[in-house]
Amino acid sequence: MNTFTEADQSYRAVIEAVGQQLPAAFQEANAISKVDLNGSDVTYAVLLRLKSFFITQEHIKKELNKVYAAPAADFFVETVCFFLKIVLGKIDDSLIVASEKSITPKRGSIRPDISIWKDGKVLVAIECKTQLGWNRDNWREDFNVRQTQLISQCCDAKLFLLVMTGSNWGGFGADARVGKQFFVLLDDIWPVAFDIVGSSNKIVHTIEMLLNEILSHING
Repeated sequence: MNTFTEADQSYRAVIEAVGQQLPAAFQEANAISKVDLNGSDVTYAVLLRLKSFFITQEHIKKELNKVYAAPAADFFVETVCFFLKIVLGKIDDSLIVASEKSITPKRGSIRPDISIWKDGKVLVAIECKTQLGWNRDNWREDFNVRQTQLISQCCDAKLFLLVMTGSNWGGFGADARVGKQFFVLLDDIWPVAFDIVGSSNKIVHTIEMLLNEILSHING
């Protein structure tokens, strides 16, 4: 090889393969015949995909002498959105899952990380955070403000908060909304340290628990 363009061709192909593989990933996930909302398979799938992201970031940091990994926030939202779209589509194909979509066409409308729609109406909004250490003192106030905004723009919608890990912050405390509106996937570890056999006891709330609460609200 005589050029950097040629030398980088294989790496570019790997980057593009992520997007190219997405339709096949949807097709394979859709082929799952049964979803157990009392289990943890969806949760495992989410956490293991997140683990793959963090492993990749560790390789990048090592090779480039990089101090900080790329932010995981967008990847977390995309991963949760992927599996919610699959599962909810199997349960009720009239439900539409979207990400960062304005809930009304008006200026100032909020754009939740994930929203669930039916017949053109928002029923559920989900805010996804990797962790709350950066906002350990104000996250509850911010959630309440966001919930008020959501209700004012779409009175029947319900807001949920999903946090990837409890590491680096003090947790939800004794709030009655824990396990109802507030969910945290992992206790005190990051997904890179998660494995099904050795650390499944580190799961605090499952995606299945969140799905049950979502469906309970939707079905009224």
